[in-house]
Amino acid sequence: MAIKETDDPKRWTESIGIVPVLSSLPNNLKDAITPDFLCEYRDGEIIFHEGEEARFLYIILHGQVRITRDGSHMATRQAFEVVGEQAIIDDCPRSATGTAQGAVQLFQIPRALASTFLQDPSFLRGLLQEVSRKLAEATAERAYRYKKEDLLFAEFRSHVSQPVLNRLMATGLRYGEPRYIDAIVLFSDIRSFTDLSGELDPADVASQLSRYLDTMVGIIHDHEGMVDKFVGDAVMAIWGYAPADGEPASLALNCAKSMVAAAQALSFGGKPISIGVGLNAGRVFIGNVGGDGKRQFTVLGAPVNLASRFETQCKKLGATITVGEEFYGRLTGSEQSDLERHQSVEIAGAPQQTLYTWTAAKTN
Repeated sequence: MAIKETDDPKRWTESIGIVPVLSSLPNNLKDAITPDFLCEYRDGEIIFHEGEEARFLYIILHGQVRITRDGSHMATRQAFEVVGEQAIIDDCPRSATGTAQGAVQLFQIPRALASTFLQDPSFLRGLLQEVSRKLAEATAERAYRYKKEDLLFAEFRSHVSQPVLNRLMATGLRYGEPRYIDAIVLFSDIRSFTDLSGELDPADVASQLSRYLDTMVGIIHDHEGMVDKFVGDAVMAIWGYAPADGEPASLALNCAKSMVAAAQALSFGGKPISIGVGLNAGRVFIGNVGGDGKRQFTVLGAPVNLASRFETQCKKLGATITVGEEFYGRLTGSEQSDLERHQSVEIAGAPQQTLYTWTAAKTN
């Protein structure tokens, strides 16, 4: 309901009385509110800026005011709500920005008069009720966001260890925020898995594969990696997603060796497990992709494709772990000395590569 200016003092006072927070003011304070305080803003106009000095207290008469902080939406205030009271009460700069959403009409009450209003018990009671309602609204919104965030992180905790998750959260980045990173990519695969699983019933395949995958995930987490996905029996992991305590390439190589050793200690269908691992390094895209129908975190880029192809070279080169030249260059001298060099290796869909391999000792 818009208030119209009028030369009739009685009608002006009555029109002020329809605003709940002002209705209980004594007449002498109502008389201090003049038509000069009535302001109108067009859609998209800034009413006040985050960080600026608080010169006015605002009471919305018509329309909506969108409240944002650091560009993020915080709330939308409606007709007869008070806006900007925190900066007036605390005598501090604005903590948010207020923008007209549609046509807006409001009272723009000067700071000095607003301070006088705060001395009036009836106005103060009404303002406290308004603040209490806003707190209840904010608490409910925060509880909803925490619940939603907990559900998201509950799913994401299966990708990374708790210490890595804590470091990621400390960066302030949203875990699914699309971005490019310098990453280490690992692919592992069980040798002759089709033959091994073909002799088992589905329940045994699920049980024994789950045991193997759970072991691999634990090792990746112990080495500060992030499990990106399973593709059948294949495992993909990355490093560089969150700050690490060590050199990511070294962590990934040690992880690969530990995965090989752990797999050798396991069996599938009563037969020992042998795996191959491919490692590569480079710039990749990470983040959530998809729409309302399906949305998931993914890692994309040429280094990912090459890491998968390096893993397939393990069998051809008679090796357990195969790494690319970019990855090799990030290792220490002692780590490099453990690897065997292979020049001009043919790679499907890519130029010839110089690869480096490591072969695990055979177990009895």
